[in-house]
Amino acid sequence: MTAPRRTTSRCRFERRIGGAAVPEANVLDKIIRQTIESIESAKEQIFAIAEDARTECGRVQKDLLEVREAARAVIAQVDVLTLKERQARLRLVEVSRELERYKEEDIRLAYEQARDIQVNLAVMREREGQLRAKRDELERRLRHLEGMVQRAEQLMNQVGVVLEFIGGNLKDLHMKMEEAQVRQQAALRIIMAQDRERLRLAREIHDGPAQGMNGLVLQVELCERLLQSDPDRVRKELQDLKGMLRDSLKELRKILYDLRPHGLDDQGLMEAIRRYAADFSERTGLPVETRFLGKARRLERAYEVAIFRVIQEALQNVWKHAGANKAYVAFEMAPQAVSAIVRDDGAGFDAVAMLDRPGDRFGLCGMRERAELLDGEWEIVSRPGQGTQIKFRIPLQSENDGE
Repeated sequence: MTAPRRTTSRCRFERRIGGAAVPEANVLDKIIRQTIESIESAKEQIFAIAEDARTECGRVQKDLLEVREAARAVIAQVDVLTLKERQARLRLVEVSRELERYKEEDIRLAYEQARDIQVNLAVMREREGQLRAKRDELERRLRHLEGMVQRAEQLMNQVGVVLEFIGGNLKDLHMKMEEAQVRQQAALRIIMAQDRERLRLAREIHDGPAQGMNGLVLQVELCERLLQSDPDRVRKELQDLKGMLRDSLKELRKILYDLRPHGLDDQGLMEAIRRYAADFSERTGLPVETRFLGKARRLERAYEVAIFRVIQEALQNVWKHAGANKAYVAFEMAPQAVSAIVRDDGAGFDAVAMLDRPGDRFGLCGMRERAELLDGEWEIVSRPGQGTQIKFRIPLQSENDGE
């Protein structure tokens, strides 16, 4: 045997108020997505810039090392040539002073050697200057790129913090907007349910007590006409009139009980549920087993009415739709929450399909909405041939407790 299907699915709502679509949530969702995507795109671009700068830093560092090595080699050569150039000049001075001692070939070689060394020294000094300038330029560029990388990393971290902060707050705002819209739509559905209830009561009054009163007026008029001519018939008509009055009074009491359960104002929620279950069983002939746990105490009126209506609607569903042989109601009033279970052994149904069905003829969404408006949890477990169980839990806080 497969397990019963459990569902806590939220009833599907049309995003409409007064027949007009409400696009705020979709627009807000689009704005949130676009904003977060833009920030993430900016973060990715900053990251790309940082990576490019880091890559360029590596290349510049490599070039700088090569230039520094070349500069050191050139400087070493300049130092050697400088020493040779000094020695060559000293040789020229010596040759110039004692021309008679040296051959012409020796004098020519001394001048040529000095000239070659001076030319090489000038070339190497020019090369040294170029390498020094290139080294200084590479060092400045490296410092600039390192600063760029550092600033990009800082900016990326800041953007990440902003993204997390804004994203979290926008998502939280979106969730709150969604929650507010769901609550608004739930409230509208309850208002519509109240209007339907008023129409139902108006029809019941029109078809029941109102029609009965109209018949009573006609019967009283008949009694007036027969009072002198047929007293015996008047007596019989009065007896019928008494029965009609009793029936009309019974109908009125039923309507009044539906409007405001007897005992809810005077004796509180637990006693009202107990009496309703007993009256329901007597009226319908369906046995209802009840179990009450916890200490009875008064709650705010909104809590008492909503909780009572959920149980009332659940029992009405059992009577109208379940084809059950018996029902069971368990109610617990704990310090922090009120919990209830309504179970039957009836035909059962596919709860998921029923909740998704437009119109919800069993009033399941109405029960769920009443629970959720009080920040409660509601669930239904049902399967064809396996009966139905409705369970809900309403959290309570000290400010909600009547003393």
